[in-house]
Amino acid sequence: MAKYYFVGTMLPSLTFDAPPDISLADLKTLLQDNLTERDYEKTEILRRFYDILNLRALWLEDAFDPRGELSPYEMSEALISRIGLPDYVYEFIDRYPKKEDRLHHFLFLLSKFFQGASELKDPFLLQYLLFEREVRLVMTAFRAKKLGRDLNTELQYEDPEEELIAQILAQQDAKSYEPPEKYTELKVIFDKVGDDPLALQKAIDLYRYEKVDAMVDMADTFSIERILAYLVQYMIVEKWSELDQKKGIKIVESIYTATS
Repeated sequence: MAKYYFVGTMLPSLTFDAPPDISLADLKTLLQDNLTERDYEKTEILRRFYDILNLRALWLEDAFDPRGELSPYEMSEALISRIGLPDYVYEFIDRYPKKEDRLHHFLFLLSKFFQGASELKDPFLLQYLLFEREVRLVMTAFRAKKLGRDLNTELQYEDPEEELIAQILAQQDAKSYEPPEKYTELKVIFDKVGDDPLALQKAIDLYRYEKVDAMVDMADTFSIERILAYLVQYMIVEKWSELDQKKGIKIVESIYTATS
């Protein structure tokens, strides 16, 4: 397994209190120039999630999230040429030729992305994306209860026999949602700041940041797993580094609409 000593020493420390000391473009170049082709493809898998979210931005004529791999022009080209995006995206746009139908069924694309992630062989990618999916499902359950939404509708694209999905659906008629024990911290967060969307999203991102940190041995500074963990943490921190309150609330509202 390759050790990336140069990359490991070039990555600046991260904090929620200040912008990263390296731009996203420079970080991408650093990784592209120094990782093996196979390991760089792993970073693309992490950024592919934002490409899926950017499809919604494209159909809404909204701003693109720069954390994706594809620019607006590249995304448009990928949709025309049918090269550069997963097959399920092209099947989706064929099934729903109208923009309003694509937006209505957008959660199907997120579900398909995470289904594909479950087949990954890389241990870190598999662990992280499974964690990310489950956090989103748990938060969907919390928000559905809070807003009086039907859980069967919210989870219509998921397998009802899957353990976590079944656990959520079993509480369809309960007054509140009780998550599995490993996600009790999320309930504490939701109970504390659930009425403040911006504070809630930041608390969840802090939770994500810390959990991702624990996925890799701290002493393992130069492995691809540590670099992938750094990239995830970077993208979490970078999102908050230049937000003002008004813009932050707009972004959080967009997150809620896209994922719940």
